[in-house]
Amino acid sequence: MAAAPDYADTSMWYIAGAGTDTGADVFYILPTCVRDWTDSSGRTSHFADVRNPGHIAALMPSNILADSIFGEFADFYSPYYRQITLDSWESEETAESRFPYAMKDVFRAFEYYMEHWNRGRPFFIAGFSQGAKCALELLKSLDAEERERLIAAYVVGYKVTEDDLRNVNVRPAEGAADCGVTVCYNSVESPECASPGIAASEICINPLNWSCGPEPAVVRDTVEISVDTAANVLVVKGLDSDRYYHPSLAELFVKGNYHLLELELYADALRENVRVRAESFFAGKR
Repeated sequence: MAAAPDYADTSMWYIAGAGTDTGADVFYILPTCVRDWTDSSGRTSHFADVRNPGHIAALMPSNILADSIFGEFADFYSPYYRQITLDSWESEETAESRFPYAMKDVFRAFEYYMEHWNRGRPFFIAGFSQGAKCALELLKSLDAEERERLIAAYVVGYKVTEDDLRNVNVRPAEGAADCGVTVCYNSVESPECASPGIAASEICINPLNWSCGPEPAVVRDTVEISVDTAANVLVVKGLDSDRYYHPSLAELFVKGNYHLLELELYADALRENVRVRAESFFAGKR
């Protein structure tokens, strides 16, 4: 495994100031963007190398997209970490055995952020895919003082289980402006297209109308999104599933699984929601 990141080194971060500063921060955790690779000794590595320019280049588009969404109204901090590779997710058992090593980096990065950069500001935690799994674990670890300053946690493209809900920090979002809550959803053409390892969630909210019920909402003029309240997934009608199917990822995402669109499809609604929740937090509507 590559050497651990030194989070005092700013090259280990993607940091951006808010377009319009509401007085809040977002701590964002990247999704899986790197495959297994071979190091200079010929050994196969199952973890990203944060000092590998090729790996940083692969991670950059995800940071730019997330910054454009979550960073419009909040200062944006995203640590590079030794994420487990895409190949690791082909077995849930393998992913679970390797994940703690990646999570240790995230914990250290958050500790550094809190000590050196947060300055007592309210904050969001956000993550997508592997980053959402990290975000959930980070959320569960917050102490009482940090919990009071949490505006919301966006656990996008992952699951919240019954065990997770027993943690005092994990409270399902029920609307657009509640604070100290967890936003979670997964998008599919039908419930049968969900990936059980990442989408078997106890909670789901529609990021367009911020309802946990089946009321549909429309995005891109013709695409209808509604919550399947039995399966706790977002059902997407109006997209061409062939267009968004990636055969190279077939072992992870079947046709009709819209995991890779979880941020892009709802970008405008998520961006606005960061503003709404930040304003709600500062207005004391908890």
